[in-house]
Formats: sequence, C-alpha cells, structure tokens
Amino acid sequence: MHTAPHKISRALLAFAALTLAAGSAHAAAPSYVGTWASDLAQCKVPQERAEAPLILQEKRFDQYETHCTFNSADGAGDEWKVKANCQVEGDAQAYDFTLTVSGDTLTLTDDAGSQDLLRCR
Repeated sequence: MHTAPHKISRALLAFAALTLAAGSAHAAAPSYVGTWASDLAQCKVPQERAEAPLILQEKRFDQYETHCTFNSADGAGDEWKVKANCQVEGDAQAYDFTLTVSGDTLTLTDDAGSQDLLRCR
C-alpha cells in the first residue's frame, strides 16, 4: 500500500509536465488577430462586398478582393512591423505596414498614412 501514493504523485507530475508543455506550444495569438472595421456597423458586412471589414490572422489578412500573406511580422505586445505579399484584385503587390493595438483600436500605418479601426465583437 505504500507504493500507491508514489504512483499517484508520479502521475500528477507527468500530467502537470504535459499541461505546461502543451501551454507553451500554444502561445497566445498576437494582439492584432481579429476582425477590424472603421465602425461597428461595418463588422456585419460580408466579405463579398467592397465595404467588408479587415480580417487579420497571425500570418495573413483578407478584406474583400485583397488577400495578403505575411513574409514577416516583427514585434511583440502591441506593435508589429509587417512585410507582406498581396493579391489585390488579382495583381501581385508588396505591402509594408505597421499594426499598433491599443485596447479595442487598431492603427494600421503605411506609406499613405494611418487609419484607426475598431475590433469587431
């Protein structure tokens, strides 16, 4: 009967180690991941329409007929410098921009200036 507690504690230690390993393998998504719009009514617009919201994933974004894949997204926390290759209405284009998140506001800054977007819920 003295071996049972050791088996249980070993099983708990093994479970804890697996849980910690699984948690570190699934790091939190960057703060910019989500759906963003100029106003909350835009959040409901389908992607088939030119007024569609911006959908940002960890390594890409989509908005209507613009689809970009990130070559790099350097940063941490709330600011990211992104280099992407995009297809805009079928034409290939390079696109460099910065994403800054402050609460539920995303600021997208590129050569044309900056634009503030709200997080859709």
